[in-house]
Amino acid sequence: MKDYMVIHTFKSEEIRQQYFAMSQDMTLDDIRAQMKNDNASFQMNWNAGEDDMAMYCWWKADSPEAIIETLGEMGEMFHNDVKEMPNLIDVTD
Repeated sequence: MKDYMVIHTFKSEEIRQQYFAMSQDMTLDDIRAQMKNDNASFQMNWNAGEDDMAMYCWWKADSPEAIIETLGEMGEMFHNDVKEMPNLIDVTD
């Protein structure tokens, strides 16, 4: 699988509010289970909560299409800017 960074930008303020209302009852295990299959696996998310229209996610996937397919209907809430990240500079010891 390749590494991807995805900027998920909500399509509207109303959709952003719906997303956070929908996800407030989900556990981390629920989210992980829905965002992982043989072709794509959600790794990490950075967001400013309800104060921002964008979320930044690291995915491992076979292709950008595999990420969109894994998101399913939830992916339609966002404009999804998928970028492959083939280069890694590891500055940890």
